[in-house]
Amino acid sequence: MDEFQINRNQSWMHSRRFWVVYIFAIIISKLTISLLFPHYEYGWLFITASHAIVTFLGMHWQKGIPFFFPANQGKYNRLTLWEQIDKGQQYTPTRKFFTLVPIVLFMITLHANGYTGIPFYINAISSFVVVLSKMPKMDRVRLFGINKY
Repeated sequence: MDEFQINRNQSWMHSRRFWVVYIFAIIISKLTISLLFPHYEYGWLFITASHAIVTFLGMHWQKGIPFFFPANQGKYNRLTLWEQIDKGQQYTPTRKFFTLVPIVLFMITLHANGYTGIPFYINAISSFVVVLSKMPKMDRVRLFGINKY
C-alpha cells in the first residue's frame, strides 16, 4: 500500500509540461524586468539571485507538506521538498532538471555581467548555495543544527 501512495507535495514536479512552464516563467520574468527597467544592466543577476532565494526557501528550507493530506500522516514532516522528490532517490530526471537550471542561470549571468566585481560574487554565492544544497552528500544534512526541527 505504501509504495502506491502519491506524495502530492512533489508529484507535479515530474511533468515535462511543468518544466516548460518553469523555464518560460524565468524568461517572462527577465523580459518583464527588461521592459520595466530598459537600462538596468543587471537583469539576469536579479533573476539568478531571486531564483536562488525562492528555490532555496521553497525546496531546501521549508519542511513537511503545506497542505493536510490524511494519507501522509506526518511522514514528510522532517523532510524538505527536495528530500521528498522521487522518495529521495538521487540523479533522477527531475532532480537533474532542478540542478541544471541554477547552473545555466549562473552561466547566463556570467556572460551578461562579467567575471569581476560585486555582481560576480552575488552570482557565484547565490548559485553555489543552491547547487550545493542539491548535492547528494547534503541530503538530510542540517548545517550547524539550523532548521533541524
